[in-house]
Amino acid sequence: MVDPNVPEELNADRLMQFVQQLSVVIGPRHPASQAEHEAAAYVRDVTRRLNGRWEWIDQRFHTVDGFRYQVTPLATLTGLSLLLGLRHSRNSRLVSGLLATGLSVMSRDAFLARPPIWEAWLPRRESQNVIVRIPPRRSAQRRIVFIAHLDSGTHHLSADPHVVRQLPRTLGGTTLMALVGGVLTVLAGKNQRWRVLRALIAGGALSGAALAVVDERGSDVAGANGNASGVAVLLGLAEALNAYPPDVTEVILAFTGSATAVSTGADVLATEFGNTWRDALWVVVSHVGTGELVWVTRHGISPYAYYAPHPDAVQMMERAADARPDLGMMGKPVLSLDEISILRDRDLRAVALMACDRVTGLIPHWRQNDDSIHEIRRDTVERAAHACWTVTQVLDDSDTWPLS
Repeated sequence: MVDPNVPEELNADRLMQFVQQLSVVIGPRHPASQAEHEAAAYVRDVTRRLNGRWEWIDQRFHTVDGFRYQVTPLATLTGLSLLLGLRHSRNSRLVSGLLATGLSVMSRDAFLARPPIWEAWLPRRESQNVIVRIPPRRSAQRRIVFIAHLDSGTHHLSADPHVVRQLPRTLGGTTLMALVGGVLTVLAGKNQRWRVLRALIAGGALSGAALAVVDERGSDVAGANGNASGVAVLLGLAEALNAYPPDVTEVILAFTGSATAVSTGADVLATEFGNTWRDALWVVVSHVGTGELVWVTRHGISPYAYYAPHPDAVQMMERAADARPDLGMMGKPVLSLDEISILRDRDLRAVALMACDRVTGLIPHWRQNDDSIHEIRRDTVERAAHACWTVTQVLDDSDTWPLS
């Protein structure tokens, strides 16, 4: 039976202190920046002061600092290859069509956060993960991994509330443009059928490349909602677990870097510990500062690269929602690009806890300049912390895990 009492360490006043330190005192935390390193040091300091017997793991890695390095080359190559196919040469059309079709597959991989073949030649900077392992009172029989990313993104034109719904048709549509353009080019024949349409598709792909570049040239945002709120929830959870550790469940708090670029931190984490922690419940806590609390049932910004949580993880969230109906948690699809794609690629039992706007179903202030502490709702952050505490209790009290 889940204890309805919640530790006072999870109250809104304490959580808001963490949000303020990260988003105001440290400020914008661009991937692989000095501010991101300062956020990691802050997390390390807070958790070390709690309990010196816990285990800390620092993972250092090198990463690109933006998503444009994946999308821009793909969209540019797609546009140029389709322009090549407008020539009268049969060989040009064949090469163009096959190249564009192949690029459609690669662009789908990009929206699933899979590294491109040219990744090794991209400019990189150092980032890090901070991992805290909290043992249970007795011998560990199960494990839960909470993930919250330290970094914050840049202001994106494509994420503006008035246009964000068009993401699947703009950047997200690169996959379809490459596929349709490639097939039409191969089938065009001597008469160059669909020439105007193919030219329009090429122009659309090049426009998508330009948008990807412009998008990440915006100013760095404070990232109070994305994702100081998630880090604050995990720090509050650490304080609560220090006072009231679970009975048989090891809790791992993973504060990852470079999530707003290409989720490199989650990739490094899963690469090193995915097999060892294969039977764990993985919960990504992100953008939980304002809106309605949800576990995400479908992720993605491209209609051709959707991904979903593990059924076992969803069932745990449903049990937590039943145990605490006052939290108002529900399952809902969310337009997002996040770490779940990395974790599900490895078939880990992963799910994301987020908050979205009740009317639009979108993440509030997602990659916008107004993502500041002034937009954070204290009750939302507190409910998110209570949700993580409840999920831990539910897993600790479960008769069986994994469920399948």
